[in-house]
Amino acid sequence: MKTILLIDADVLAYQSAFTAQANVQWEEDLWTVHSDLAIAKTWIIERLDMFKQKTGAEEFILAISDKNNFRRKLNPMYKANRRSKFAPIGLSPIRDWMAEEYGTVIYPNLEADDVLAILATDLTPDQKRIIVSIDKDFKSVPCTFYDFNRDEIHDVSVEDANKYHLMQTMAGDPVDGYKGIPGVGVVKANRLLDNNGATWDTVVRAYSDAELSEQEALTNAWMAYLIQHKEYDPVNKQLKYLWMPAEFSNEQKAKYSPMIQQVTGKLDEDLARPKPFDPLGDI
Repeated sequence: MKTILLIDADVLAYQSAFTAQANVQWEEDLWTVHSDLAIAKTWIIERLDMFKQKTGAEEFILAISDKNNFRRKLNPMYKANRRSKFAPIGLSPIRDWMAEEYGTVIYPNLEADDVLAILATDLTPDQKRIIVSIDKDFKSVPCTFYDFNRDEIHDVSVEDANKYHLMQTMAGDPVDGYKGIPGVGVVKANRLLDNNGATWDTVVRAYSDAELSEQEALTNAWMAYLIQHKEYDPVNKQLKYLWMPAEFSNEQKAKYSPMIQQVTGKLDEDLARPKPFDPLGDI
């Protein structure tokens, strides 16, 4: 069986660009920021070799996020708090180098995490696919996930993935711009799911206790959920539909279908967040 690595190239680009960046003091009050792309390239090459040695993989695929993200159509605050961060100087050039050197995969309106989840859940009997990233969100995907920062390999079952997604829906992720239920963090969310069942009903009751609606719960569930193969049209590169709770009746599905239809099919809107400051952005 062939092993293929599905690698989060967003993470590789950022980490390598920061590694290659240095502050230089020329005079007492004169400082500049420099980037040596040779350092970044070497860092990436070494990581790719290490990933293959760790997993025994023969091939890899690098995924990059599209500038547009369908989630901002449903929640304009999604990852909006990241816009003020200072991008490392070499970020754009190192992305271009990876695309030229290895080839990168970008799907319209999706992040790299979605691309990796789609590829990981598109199972074939002659391949083993392993996601390589540092993002804990892949615990919500039924897959094999290698967290290279912690040097841990996780085999995530369907049951565990579903529970993790429901936990994220309740706890939220302020870094990504969706807050979940006030006062409910990861520990409390897991306790609620353990005590009351890992079901959508548990999630809705917790939202209701906080005087929040099911629509708010569902919107947060869509923010947390990584798109899987069954929800994506690879030929037209479009979303077919969004996740809905298995417990939903046809009436409930019909109620929320108009929201889903905003982001499925052809989506040509500008859904990019303002870029962080990039000194080389206009060069």
